[in-house]
Amino acid sequence: MPLSLADFHPAADGETLDTAVLQRAIDHVMAAGGGCLTIPPGRYRSGTLTLPSNFELHLEAGAVLIASRDVADYQGIQAQSSAEKSHNVLLYALNRRNITISGKGCIDGDGEAWFAAERDDQGYRLPLADRPRIIVFEACEQVTLEAFSIVQAPMWTVHLVSCRHVHIDHLTIDNSMTMPNTDALDIDSCEAVFVSNSYLSAADDAICIKTTHKPASLRRPARQIMITNCLLRSYSCAFKIGTETWDDIEDVTVTGCTIFDSNRGIGILSRDGGAMRRLLFSNLTFACHYAPPCHWGKADPLFVSVRSRDPLIQPGIVEQLQFANVSGVAEGAINLHAAQPGWIRDVLITQVQLRQTVAQVEQGYYDVRPPCNPVSPTGMGLDNAYKLNPETGEAFGVERYPGGLPGLYARGVENLQLHNLAIERPSPLPPGWHPDSVRVLTE
Repeated sequence: MPLSLADFHPAADGETLDTAVLQRAIDHVMAAGGGCLTIPPGRYRSGTLTLPSNFELHLEAGAVLIASRDVADYQGIQAQSSAEKSHNVLLYALNRRNITISGKGCIDGDGEAWFAAERDDQGYRLPLADRPRIIVFEACEQVTLEAFSIVQAPMWTVHLVSCRHVHIDHLTIDNSMTMPNTDALDIDSCEAVFVSNSYLSAADDAICIKTTHKPASLRRPARQIMITNCLLRSYSCAFKIGTETWDDIEDVTVTGCTIFDSNRGIGILSRDGGAMRRLLFSNLTFACHYAPPCHWGKADPLFVSVRSRDPLIQPGIVEQLQFANVSGVAEGAINLHAAQPGWIRDVLITQVQLRQTVAQVEQGYYDVRPPCNPVSPTGMGLDNAYKLNPETGEAFGVERYPGGLPGLYARGVENLQLHNLAIERPSPLPPGWHPDSVRVLTE
């Protein structure tokens, strides 16, 4: 029989801190050997909560779990992994099995409390330090996230680290489009992951598969991941693999998804030594437009980039890559960009339709951030994303396409096959557009 939080008499007013009451109720379920804790309608503010094995947190319709605004409320338990140098988290589990979060309720990250009110001239809202992630599960098995919503996260929203057998269905994440580093879903070194029927919207990546640099006990490849029937929106990259790629990423299938109101549609960025292989994208639609310059990308519907982050570490190759039955509109170009010939290889692009449109900003640039700043070539974040090159006036890593904007640009790609690629362009071509719609450079 499910246990109700109401039995523990929380304040439920949205302002009083209910952390102790919530954790006591969770621990009560754990002491009974597992079960379900139901959160009834009401507003519950909390700091870090730790979840046990064989446990379901069920948020009833009308229940809102609100993240505390106080850094001190996240200091009791620290995640082993980090994001933007923060180890703080709202809902945390480590080495647990059979964990579910479900229901029609909502988790509110109260993100506005963690950011400057105004944007700078590049569209960036400066965040406070040590923002909490909303959900971090590390080295867990049999994880289910189903039907609930998360809004206004101040940091990466759901970060699954080295988990196995993950099922995500009908999840809604709707973050502010002005708050940076608020990825909706980060799948980090996980295996056997299925994501379906979800709406994921964030200023940063909507879905990101990565293998971050983390403690050795959590280091492993990411593999066997399927994303289907999702609606994705992002001012950075709607679906991204990378940029943190310390271990291999393989066997990823993305199908039946719609990308809208986004900057970069599909982004694959290898930087840190881990290889990527067998990545399949099919039956997708996209609409890509320019976002504020603080976001990486130049309205690229499909983007693949392999280059070093640290000059002493060769990035892993990207190989066995397919894009099939993809259609959409974009202000930028398809771009496959290897710093050295052969670092991208065995690529099939088939049945792809692209309609290029004129933007309200100057077109003809591509963006291979990060890292690019020669003053600090191995840096991360602000240091490499926003430093301006005095010679161009653009951020380091933002360069002009040689001869103007094409429809597809490939450099250093080995065994690139193009079949039934249709690119519709304005007529006459705007100034700064290349006369050739497809440009393939082998060097």
